[in-house]
Amino acid sequence: MRGVRILILASASVAAMAAMWLMRGAIESRANVPVQIAAPQQETKPVVEAPQTVDVLVAARDVPIGRTLSGEDVKWQAFPVEAASDYFYLKGEDEDAMDIVIGSASRASMRAGEPLSTDKVIDINGSGVMASLLRKGMRAVAVPISDVTGAGGFILPGDYVDLLLTRQIAIEEFNPTTGEIDRTVTHNQTETVMETVRVLAIDQRLTEGNGENGATAVGNTATIELNPDQVELISLTRQIAKQERGFLTLSLRSFSELIEEYGEDVNKIMPKTILDLQALARAKIEQAREMKEIAETFRREQEAYELERRKREEEDERRLAQEERERLAAEAAEAKARKDAEILAAASAAAPPPPPEEDGIVLIRNGAAIVVRTTNPNTDQNAGGN
Repeated sequence: MRGVRILILASASVAAMAAMWLMRGAIESRANVPVQIAAPQQETKPVVEAPQTVDVLVAARDVPIGRTLSGEDVKWQAFPVEAASDYFYLKGEDEDAMDIVIGSASRASMRAGEPLSTDKVIDINGSGVMASLLRKGMRAVAVPISDVTGAGGFILPGDYVDLLLTRQIAIEEFNPTTGEIDRTVTHNQTETVMETVRVLAIDQRLTEGNGENGATAVGNTATIELNPDQVELISLTRQIAKQERGFLTLSLRSFSELIEEYGEDVNKIMPKTILDLQALARAKIEQAREMKEIAETFRREQEAYELERRKREEEDERRLAQEERERLAAEAAEAKARKDAEILAAASAAAPPPPPEEDGIVLIRNGAAIVVRTTNPNTDQNAGGN
């Protein structure tokens, strides 16, 4: 039994060794076979044809509204043919385009590299220039300026300004007791009427300066862009300034400030009304009407009071006159009574004493006085009997 186990173990060992030998031979034989490495395939790229271009006249730098274009503002630049417009200046078709645009004015702001078009550039020496510079729905109106009110000549076409009104304000002090104005006090006042107003021209110039060097020029008139309601307001403002010994001032706005507030498209900036002088004028008219009504009411009250006072005075005068007449009549009656008494007293003192009374009647007969007495028979009889 033990021998059988030994035999089995020996056979297994031989079989294992044989398997190992066969595996080793197979590995070595495979290692000797040359390996073919496939070459990497090259990536194929699509063939792209170069786009067809055409030279287009573009802005060489940022150009604001109203600038007179110079040779430094424009240049030729390649532009895809598919994106070109009939309104662009093409070098092949407009050989003299550079000469045409130089000296013209920009109707809109343009960025560097933006193609110029016929609707963005206008000949400032032609007719209808101002109308073409106006944006839709806007109006052009002129305001007087000077070297003081126009920022010393540094306000140029295309700039944005604030419009200020300086005037004398009259304050009337009303006395409610008398119904009259005691005195009028005046003082100067400056207020902002409008903000972010675009300047179209100075005098009749649409350029940024006076001469090639861009020297400033002091003008007498600034043409500004407003909407129709603001045109009416600015006309009223000029009239108020004239009546109240005032004047208009243009205050220059910073472009960097406007860009921070409104973005890069400055064409979106519109004029804003800050002080509605029409409402103030209406309020002033209403105040004047109220003052007139107060004065009229006061006048009527004064007239009624004066009429009542005159009535009282007339009644007092009539009463005093009546009292005076009565007093004078009483005095006259009293004086007459005193005088009559005095006369009577004087007459009594001067008259002789009256004769003794006689019991009879005196008759005159043949020039002699005869006394006729009446007698009482009873009395006579008694007298005779006695």
